[in-house]
Amino acid sequence: MHRQASFQCKTNTLITKKQKCLNMFLSAKFKFPSLPVRDRSPVALSQYMSTIAEHVTELEQRVSANEDTKDNSYLKEKIKDLENRSRSHNLRFLHVPEQTEGRDMLEFMNKLIPLLLDEENFTSLPVIERAHRSPTTRRQMTKTGPRPILVKFLLLQDKVKLLRLAQAKRELFFNGCTIHIYPDYSAWVLQKWREFNNIKKKLRELNIKYSLLYLATLKVIIDGKSRMFRYPGDIETFLRDDMSSP
Repeated sequence: MHRQASFQCKTNTLITKKQKCLNMFLSAKFKFPSLPVRDRSPVALSQYMSTIAEHVTELEQRVSANEDTKDNSYLKEKIKDLENRSRSHNLRFLHVPEQTEGRDMLEFMNKLIPLLLDEENFTSLPVIERAHRSPTTRRQMTKTGPRPILVKFLLLQDKVKLLRLAQAKRELFFNGCTIHIYPDYSAWVLQKWREFNNIKKKLRELNIKYSLLYLATLKVIIDGKSRMFRYPGDIETFLRDDMSSP
């Protein structure tokens, strides 16, 4: 009888310690209500377990919502990436006067490209899959000038070659108009690039070399080392700390 009482006392002490540890863990991790240490009646335990079940359900809902948010963010980033990859073979020709293309845009572009970038640079013409004005419907009145011509090339290396030639020549003229050739990026990428405008101006003032990379990352070269920044605020903080350090 004495042994049974002693065993029961030790058991109660152990349960009490475990309950205290459980209370501390639940309170610290999940802010769950504490289990009454002195009240171990079936009714109290049942009420406590019911409360815990409610909190677990709420926690599961929060975790699920958080996972949904992460999944949505991932899917959005994936869509943006796929959209821009689908444009990877495209170039935009800006300020080409309206209606100069006549009725055959492909034939027109096959003549315009060597005219702008010099015929000696082409042993053969790049293969164009399609070309059209964007938007395709001509507006009767426009304040922004001629619609851009969007050209998709069969081979990526042709697109890269044309872009390199355009950057090297710098000034391109056709019918008295200055023509510009740019990669075809989505509106999202262009907006992200515009967010770097102020910091790019500051970098030029500091004579720091930089370049914008796909998708919207600013590469900065400082003391011969390359650093990548996805957000303007990050590079502003870096420059402030770097300039202030001895």
